[in-house]
Amino acid sequence: MKLKRAGLLTKLLLAILLVASVTTFLNLQVQARDLAGQKAVLERQNERQRQENEALAAAIAEKDDPQRIAEVARERLGYVVPGEIIFYDSGN
Repeated sequence: MKLKRAGLLTKLLLAILLVASVTTFLNLQVQARDLAGQKAVLERQNERQRQENEALAAAIAEKDDPQRIAEVARERLGYVVPGEIIFYDSGN
């Protein structure tokens, strides 16, 4: 039995397929690396958002605390307790 050797066209086709396969593989590696970076960024954002949510949940839980209400009234609204004297530094 006589075996035929691969023709020039067959060899050229195999070379083209090999180059296309390697190029696709390298592109996929670059995409995978980019996606890994994006995943890390999103995980950090997710962690910050989770911490913010916990802080907001804690603030909601203590919304009826009289001490917290007085603190907010003093800091944000400038309220004072009757008889209390406030001094402002105008030297700046």
